[in-house]
Amino acid sequence: MHQAGINSALNYAFSEGKNTQGVVIVRHGVVVGERYSTGNNEKSIATSWSTGKSIASALIGIAADQQVISSIDEPAANYLPEWKDSGRDSVTIRSLLEMRSGLVRQEGNDHINIYAAGGDQLALSLDRQINEIPRTKWVYRNEDSMLFAGILEEATDMMVGKYAEKHLFSKIGMKASWWTDTAGHALTYCCVDATTRDFARFGLLFARGGRWKDEQVISKSWVKESTTIPKGNSYYALQWWVFSEWGAIAALGLHENNIWVYPELDLVVVRNSIYTKIGNREVRTGNNYHRTAEPNNWNSDTFLAYILGAVTD
Repeated sequence: MHQAGINSALNYAFSEGKNTQGVVIVRHGVVVGERYSTGNNEKSIATSWSTGKSIASALIGIAADQQVISSIDEPAANYLPEWKDSGRDSVTIRSLLEMRSGLVRQEGNDHINIYAAGGDQLALSLDRQINEIPRTKWVYRNEDSMLFAGILEEATDMMVGKYAEKHLFSKIGMKASWWTDTAGHALTYCCVDATTRDFARFGLLFARGGRWKDEQVISKSWVKESTTIPKGNSYYALQWWVFSEWGAIAALGLHENNIWVYPELDLVVVRNSIYTKIGNREVRTGNNYHRTAEPNNWNSDTFLAYILGAVTD
């Protein structure tokens, strides 16, 4: 890679008003570009926002690989006791992964901010009824992703954070904390705290087809399936964004907390915004919450073009 292109990308990310905390660029498993804002370094904690959805998807894949989830095409109700005999058997795990569940709240208010609502967010997400035939219409809903907390807890008999640590984070040397709701359920639609380097480790796992060193942490089949756009969707796979024209898959979060993965180039790019953790608990309640700085006039095409233009082979 040309250093000039890498430097241009870093200069763009840290230009005035971009509010970038950290950028890490990894090629062939080596950090080739890295920079942090004043007062931060490679040990500084950032947060995922919705990139956490892709991590939750990976856990669903691991559970399927272990056969504690029989199939993502079975009803989600099989792993959500609250839905037993509720008439929601047409909502499959796959439909939730695709953001095509067809579920809405009975009162029709589908725009509540689940993060701001706090409380037992799994219960809030469960309390919805079918409004449309599942897998017919794509609607981005945090509540769909929050249901993975209940599914994983039931399937694995473990809390999500502990399951992730045992079967994912520890395997790739990633240190991470997953925030929970007041009932202890991981916020599987968001809210994984880790360093920018550690988010890059997760990206590298997918760049390498789910393999880390000598261990297949996630099956190649799940990596492929979860990053392949299903018929009827545009750009969205199973909690991953897919940009086929760029050869990229991406875990995208609020305020440009993003992980970009280019498998054919063996390239991973992570950008995190300035993060302030409010409160002293990793439980979304009261005065415990995330605060990130939104970048002004951010353009991912511009940022990534510098990096892609730096690739020489």
